[in-house]
Amino acid sequence: MQCLTGQEHLRERRLKPDSLTRRVMATCCNSAMFLDFTRGHWLTMYRNRFPAGAPPVEMRVMTRDRRDGVVLADDLPSYDGHSGKFMLRLIAAWIAMGLRRPEITLGKTLGKSH
Repeated sequence: MQCLTGQEHLRERRLKPDSLTRRVMATCCNSAMFLDFTRGHWLTMYRNRFPAGAPPVEMRVMTRDRRDGVVLADDLPSYDGHSGKFMLRLIAAWIAMGLRRPEITLGKTLGKSH
């Protein structure tokens, strides 16, 4: 992942100071950009943050965490947790990365965690 413009506006917010997941926000427009699981080698990206021509969405995972009342379309496979295919692709990507986690440098933390 590469931030083409505005990287200086990216800040993290954690629900608790010791949370393993950090939410990365753009302070210029208060928009959520991605989630970073700090012990993993992947980011959870918001689809509308990609430019036109990005690869198509293939599946939905972790749908059990959606807000009450949200109904998902039946246009894609949806999984309450992580599918086997998803996990295999994550492991293959991690191996291709030399079993390391890239460092993502951001500005300071946004306010107090709550």
